[in-house]
Amino acid sequence: MAIVRISPKGQILIPKKLREKYGVKPGGKAHLIEGPDGIVLKPAPSDPITAACGFLEGDFSLTQDLINEHKAERNNES
Repeated sequence: MAIVRISPKGQILIPKKLREKYGVKPGGKAHLIEGPDGIVLKPAPSDPITAACGFLEGDFSLTQDLINEHKAERNNES
């Protein structure tokens, strides 16, 4: 855990070791997340679309789920 000083403008300096470890670059963006234990700072991905690709894992098909749902609706109408 690193302790940092907060400037009069509310700015903090992230130690170099942590910037390098988490890929924080000058001008980059970060998420401030308020949690039950305080504030969490997480680096924002440079490309959120690429970062989100593949986050759902497993064998499933949304198309197949929709087909099955439509079949169930047709059976309920009959």
